[in-house]
Amino acid sequence: MFTLKVENSKGAIIELTDNEDNYQVADIEGLDPPNANINTTSYASGDGSSFSSSKLQNREIVITVYINGDVQKNRLTLYKYFRSKEWCKIYYKNESRDVYIEGYVQTLEVPQFVQKEVAQISILCPNPYFKDMKKIIQSISKIIKKFTFPFSINENEPIPFSSLKLEKTTNIINDSESKTGLIIEVKFIGNVKKLELRNIDTGEKFIIDYNFTKNDKLIINCNKGSKSVILERDGIRYNLIPYVRKGFTFFQLEPGDNVFSFLADDGIDDILVDINFKYYKVYLGV
Repeated sequence: MFTLKVENSKGAIIELTDNEDNYQVADIEGLDPPNANINTTSYASGDGSSFSSSKLQNREIVITVYINGDVQKNRLTLYKYFRSKEWCKIYYKNESRDVYIEGYVQTLEVPQFVQKEVAQISILCPNPYFKDMKKIIQSISKIIKKFTFPFSINENEPIPFSSLKLEKTTNIINDSESKTGLIIEVKFIGNVKKLELRNIDTGEKFIIDYNFTKNDKLIINCNKGSKSVILERDGIRYNLIPYVRKGFTFFQLEPGDNVFSFLADDGIDDILVDINFKYYKVYLGV
């Protein structure tokens, strides 16, 4: 069993399953892993070739739907949700996975002068990966409990209920079927003049020199097609790309372990930052 819903560019969602009075999904093509383009270079002499690069092709999803009930009304309803060239979001859920993928409507074809009207909807997905519906958030910050009984508090000698301990390295385990981007959110608890993030496994680093102040929020988006470095301060957003040191890398999470470290200023004020990593598991197919 599966469920299929589609959201249009206006945020409206249509349910195509569990709705047999109006629609019945007959087939969905494009749920398997997409084909790959493998580029090779032939040897000047000798047999075979050497591998150069590879990439996945765009995913094309084709949905075939029988139109039931008030056929004309339901056909026109499909026109509202599947507008040619416009963005849409496909939600798919089965016994194993609950995922979504974004794309653009290529065609919606409905032969009208037939006994049974069948709609065929083609959606092109430039990002070929299905994303898990659940966003994963991993924080470097750890809360250390300090509130115990019995206790007494002397005047002018307050006792902390808890303290914030920052681990300078953290391991992010990516259970995806491929590498994926992530969003790094940094909240500043005090003034910091430099922030350095490093992928220990690859040696890649991201260093930004800027006078951050208390309550600033830095958002580093490492997702392909959406890469950015944004500062949120007092409700205003600023582009901080010019303040990032040359040679920086927008991190990607490889399948398996990914170890990151951080440094705020010279390491003395690391307590002044709270760092979260946010990402989705991605899948080649469902």
